[in-house]
Amino acid sequence: MKRTIALLLVLLMAGGSLLSCSEATSDETTDTASAPTADGEAAVEETVDPNARLDSGLGTVDYEGYNFNIFVHNTIYNDWNAEEVTGEPINDAKYERMVTVSDNANVTITPVIVTADNRAGHTPLSNSVQAGTNDYDLVELSAYSACNALVAGLLRDMNAIENLDLSREWWDQYANEDFKFKDSIYMATGDISLADNNATYCIYFNKRIATDYNIPNLYEMVDNMTWTIDNYRAFAEAYGADTDNDGNHVNDPDDEYGVYIWDDIMMGIVNASGIKCCTINQETGALELSLFSEKFVDAFNKFTLYAYNKDTTCAYQRNGYAADYGAIAFKEGRALFFMVNLGAAIGLREMDDDFGILPLPLYDENQDRYYNSIASWAGAFYSIPRNSYGDEGFSRAGYITQALAYESLYTLTPAYYDQTLKGKTSRDEESSAMLDLIFATRTYDFGWYFEIGGYNEGIMNLLRAYSSDVTSMYQSNSKRATKVLDKYNESILEIIDQEGQG
Repeated sequence: MKRTIALLLVLLMAGGSLLSCSEATSDETTDTASAPTADGEAAVEETVDPNARLDSGLGTVDYEGYNFNIFVHNTIYNDWNAEEVTGEPINDAKYERMVTVSDNANVTITPVIVTADNRAGHTPLSNSVQAGTNDYDLVELSAYSACNALVAGLLRDMNAIENLDLSREWWDQYANEDFKFKDSIYMATGDISLADNNATYCIYFNKRIATDYNIPNLYEMVDNMTWTIDNYRAFAEAYGADTDNDGNHVNDPDDEYGVYIWDDIMMGIVNASGIKCCTINQETGALELSLFSEKFVDAFNKFTLYAYNKDTTCAYQRNGYAADYGAIAFKEGRALFFMVNLGAAIGLREMDDDFGILPLPLYDENQDRYYNSIASWAGAFYSIPRNSYGDEGFSRAGYITQALAYESLYTLTPAYYDQTLKGKTSRDEESSAMLDLIFATRTYDFGWYFEIGGYNEGIMNLLRAYSSDVTSMYQSNSKRATKVLDKYNESILEIIDQEGQG
């Protein structure tokens, strides 16, 4: 396939600094063009070793056996559950990075599983911070809990920590841009984590069914920027049948459908259209509501044209089926499309039919780029807690965190991306290119994670009720949204000011 995606990404990433770090590194050798010297002779051609490591920028340290504790919120994907080498690529990559950093810095890295509700992970963290016991040096919290921890004043500005450089290649620069309050960043992600990858929305499609129904080359459509909501709907509506001939084709678990749909995908569709629930005003550092517009309403209506078509779409979550029933039906070859996230990919490895992976569709062909967001419930971010162990302790926390992220670039990311997705799950080169695109066009929405106005649940509740009254839903929650924003902004701006004075 022509790699016009590469050109797209170059245009998107002008300068290369915004490339998402949770993606594969290049495995190709890059040669510099030969140039004539002053005496007219050709210069020696230089090559870049694709296996050469970047300079981490970290010097040699000895932390004398310090026990570095990582708070791991039990409700999200565990990036640290590896106690020994087992031969499983991701497990061994997790183990290798911990051993490498432990040996190089003379520390003991200890993941601590902390049990708390998905929205309440900040509570046990608060107990530690308020008591001054410095129980955790690094925290992996759910997206909801990370935001609650920020508002509660439990997190340190990661840009103010010695040895921690979030501008480096192993950190996700899109996340940094979306999470920045003026110059302060309180949560981050990148190669250090697989949680963000697994939570990223996507669409799987059955290649056999696509061929049987003469569906155009979907990869080329993505490449050509014609992979839109309207075109997607037309393809989805072309497939479906009352397979068991019982006269029922409304969310029948035994029938065939154009789409099996996951409720949370509604938030992804909004973001995929280039819309965010909230953005940060970089001049003031305040969160601002940015959800409602004619485009938002139209994107919702475009999406629900097929999502509410009960002959086209099976809403398995709303009908008492198992939580993984969408994956089961897709795996059994009874759906053309399955809208969920990348975390489902590994469970499809044993599927008999070949499948492909696609980004969520564009709003229309005039959209300048794809936007691939992550599911709020499954999302997780990394932060440094506001401990009381002084500059030396923060310097150590910054060093170990940076070292873990750096090692992840050469261990965890290749294991996940190359060996698992490209090597086992993704069944064609084009799907691998789609993964390149998805990871390089990620977007993050604080409006969902902070649950501003309850709009995250609001649009999903509309989907669950087959309701199109999105304008009323927005308006009925607008006062609540404004009140919550004022409260959160007051807390966040006070925290930023304190950081600047401290």
